[in-house]
Amino acid sequence: MIATNIRRLGVYLMLAFAVVSGSITWWQVVEAHSLSTRPDNPEVLAARRSLLRGTIFDAEGQVLASSEVIDGLSRRTYTDPAMTHVLGYSSLRFGSTGLERTFEDILVGQTDPNPIRDLVSDVLARQPEPRDLTLTIDRRLQDFAAAQLGADAGAVVAIDPRTGAVLAMVSTPTFDATPISGDPDGAQEPMDALRNDPAEPLLARARQGLYVPGSILKVFTAAAALDAGVISPDTTYPDQPREEREGFVVDGFTIREHDLGGIEPALWPLSEALQVSSNIFFAHVGLELGAERFLEYARRFGFCGPIRMGPPERALSVTPSLVTGSLDGDCGPFSGDVDLASASFGQGQAAVTPVQMALLAAAIAGDGVMPDPYVVRDVRAHADGDAPADEILDSFGSGGGTRVVSAEAAAATRGGMVDAVNGELGRLYAGQGDITLYGISDARSAGKTGTAQLGGEQAPHSWFIGFAPAQEEATPRIAVAVLVESGGSGSDGAAPIAGRVMAEWLRLSGGD
Repeated sequence: MIATNIRRLGVYLMLAFAVVSGSITWWQVVEAHSLSTRPDNPEVLAARRSLLRGTIFDAEGQVLASSEVIDGLSRRTYTDPAMTHVLGYSSLRFGSTGLERTFEDILVGQTDPNPIRDLVSDVLARQPEPRDLTLTIDRRLQDFAAAQLGADAGAVVAIDPRTGAVLAMVSTPTFDATPISGDPDGAQEPMDALRNDPAEPLLARARQGLYVPGSILKVFTAAAALDAGVISPDTTYPDQPREEREGFVVDGFTIREHDLGGIEPALWPLSEALQVSSNIFFAHVGLELGAERFLEYARRFGFCGPIRMGPPERALSVTPSLVTGSLDGDCGPFSGDVDLASASFGQGQAAVTPVQMALLAAAIAGDGVMPDPYVVRDVRAHADGDAPADEILDSFGSGGGTRVVSAEAAAATRGGMVDAVNGELGRLYAGQGDITLYGISDARSAGKTGTAQLGGEQAPHSWFIGFAPAQEEATPRIAVAVLVESGGSGSDGAAPIAGRVMAEWLRLSGGD
């Protein structure tokens, strides 16, 4: 009996040892990186109070964030509030967000497979060697875009469609992160003010805000339907002129056209339908494409799931954009033809981020290949001064991407976007009298406006997506999405901002 009990006790002890060993292995090996970068980890918070962080530079070598140790405390200084929603903050009281969080271990120079042991021992024994980051974002363009938004709440996202490099990513309103990143005893008051501000300055609108897209989603509908062979550039709908006046009845619900500004309804093929932004035309297209294929193409373009800006373990996350209601983190099924038709022209349950829409524009500019977006260009040895070190330790951005539609479908859609900016109907619809539109002349831009109706008396969101240069022989160097919250029509609010941002980048990058 005693021997049996001893054997049982031995088995229990062995099982307990196995459980404890497995738990230790799990947390120190499998979850080590995750644990080390959690902003609420008390060991990390305590250890890094005196830890020097690496410098963050923009694409041109301008300092965006730097650190110094004062009275035993590491103090972080941010030079440009326009960069706050990209960099995030590193706070001794509130932890880290943004790139400060995703590159936490690199910025503080952690190298041990057990990050917590490495961090604590480094602080006790020696000052670890921090690493610096160089971004793809050009501060000149970032500041220019922020100035165009001014006091308006909104976002500007600019991407190089050839590589996926993010050139600018602005969210407004913004804030100076330095006060919450210094003395922890003095950080609570400014953080409380930010949290209580009804303008929500803590929200990174470019990648976290979800907005009704309005007519900019017609670009997606066109590209998907062309790729699926549902329409051609010459497709028309015989009843459209009448439906433009009387409405298009779908399952007993009447879809009505928006104000065409005095333009007489006609049998419009794709280019003209994009120029006048016809809801009726794209409702027909979406219904012909069908719910199943609509969702299939939406997922190809990155809707319905998370987008990561950078390699998986280092990426800034983007809130999933939706074309229907959400279901278990995915796009749920359409509730019927009315829901599908409404999504086809950017209304209904569609809700998107500015990052997603910039990638849509980049895919059309890139002959049907949607680039993999990234924000950090490389990791470098820590610089002694205000210029990046020459030694590159790691680099990001392969220039890869995913083919979402054929080159032919992209070319036809691109032609419609060129005409929407430069065509006769497009200029008439936008109220422009000549070829110079949105700040870029000589047919150098392509795009689509969006006026996202919100219901009630709330002013619509103003959108524009586009790219430049857009001549037939040109290779686009910038794709943009601009959102102005409650900014009115796309032509009046977002489009002029987008045009000026594109023109500025063409100037900065050596072309006009």
